[in-house]
Amino acid sequence: MAQGSSSISEIGSRLKAIRREAGLTLTETSGRTGVAVSTLSKIENGQISPSFDIIQRIADGLDMSLEDLVQSGRKSRVSGRKTVTRSGEGARFTSGQYDYIAHGVELSRKAMAPLEMTVRARTPEAFDHWSAHPGEEFVYVLSGEIEVHTDQYAPFRLATGESAYFDSGMRHLFISTSADDARILSVAFDMNWGASQVTRFMHPTARAVGMAPED
Repeated sequence: MAQGSSSISEIGSRLKAIRREAGLTLTETSGRTGVAVSTLSKIENGQISPSFDIIQRIADGLDMSLEDLVQSGRKSRVSGRKTVTRSGEGARFTSGQYDYIAHGVELSRKAMAPLEMTVRARTPEAFDHWSAHPGEEFVYVLSGEIEVHTDQYAPFRLATGESAYFDSGMRHLFISTSADDARILSVAFDMNWGASQVTRFMHPTARAVGMAPED
């Protein structure tokens, strides 16, 4: 596993410690997060790969940043802060449809979520559900070609070097239309970041890289 990535067991262990420190039962945590008790229990015991949608709901329900849940260590929250993500670093996640490298994970409660993504999906039918999160999103194609689908507009294609900027509250997804899987840079921005967690930017089925998928 690359430096900066988080294993399922690490996320589960941190979740259990955070929940217990807050004096919450699984049932109470379920009520706050909207995640089923059985799912929370399996995550804490390292039995399943939680989707990124589940991870973000847990973080939001527990009033913490996504980075504090998936990345251990001290995070910077002061003004004038900065961080550098070197090649091979960053938190790695996958949903099957997308592979992610999340940059800037050392900074907590960011206004932007910079994601390097490999788009593996080839048809919209590959998705159980589409992404949607408050704010706006900028997508730039690093290599290959993608087709962008939303619930408001007809699908459109972006080639290498092309970009799109859109309301990420629309349901949306990306598929590769090039021979090789496309690589894109996605930067999501939450306009209400000061009042809410910035944890809504990856596809709901993402899980940490390095673990076997759920049977």
